[in-house]
Amino acid sequence: MKKICVITIRIDSKTEEAIRALALADDRSVAWIARTLINEALEARKCQAVQDKQH
Repeated sequence: MKKICVITIRIDSKTEEAIRALALADDRSVAWIARTLINEALEARKCQAVQDKQH
């Protein structure tokens, strides 16, 4: 998937520290970790939305 959009966000220092720690532990870039976390959150919300409609 081609990455063509840039999103700038403001986060608190604890969130930054957590993201940087994950990047360091996984030997990945901060951008890769942030993108992965966003994608996981979107998938989780998508699944939650589907479950809500079923109940």
